Amino acid sequence: MDEETPICADLDQIRTIVKVSGTLMNETPLRIGKGKEQSFVDPSDNPLLTQDGRPVIPGSSLKGLMRSLAESYVKTLNDPKYSKVCDLDDNSCESCTSDAFCIPCVLFGFKDISSRVFVMDSVALENEFRISQRTMVTLSRVFGGQTPKRLYTLDMVEPGAKFRFEMIVYNLDLVNGEREEWKIRSVEVMKYIIRLLTTEGAFIGSRKSTGLGLVKLTGVKVKLYKAPNLTEGKEVEVTW
Repeated sequence: MDEETPICADLDQIRTIVKVSGTLMNETPLRIGKGKEQSFVDPSDNPLLTQDGRPVIPGSSLKGLMRSLAESYVKTLNDPKYSKVCDLDDNSCESCTSDAFCIPCVLFGFKDISSRVFVMDSVALENEFRISQRTMVTLSRVFGGQTPKRLYTLDMVEPGAKFRFEMIVYNLDLVNGEREEWKIRSVEVMKYIIRLLTTEGAFIGSRKSTGLGLVKLTGVKVKLYKAPNLTEGKEVEVTW
């Protein structure tokens, strides 16, 4: 690897694959919409994003949530070398140097480095969800009350729905540990994210500030694949 190549650009060869699977459950009503519906036959003004008639949490939304959690975590580290968080609007920012690593970029990618974390769309399991409509009011900021004739309806997934969760991580052994320091820190951040999702949960979707969208990850299973035989995975027990 030459000096111009980022230190953490190691995805030219896949040495390990970790597959994390489980079930996401929403503890509060969940809403991920597809925009205002123009159909006159739809009962809701703002229907949910669905796939084959079932609610779905996009992998992009989950990945964005995880990246946000990673950024918040590394900012608390008292270590200038690993507390760096790149400004995604700054094209001059470098994710990996010998002096500083942006761990969120190492995990989820940036302009100069590919993502090593891939998150699939989480589709609700068949017969494991219930959708309801709620009538909402528009509030006037001037008068501090309801604006007349401004009612609208929202679709929401009621608490207790189950969504299939799948995530793949390349070249980051979450099971047996790593030897390089930047990888050790990356594993630390990934384990923090998974631990938070399995214990406290995290908010996703719209209207989070009003308590909607609290989801938790349950029934976590981890399967590890190692080179040279990446076709045979071994299910392993992991304490996050």
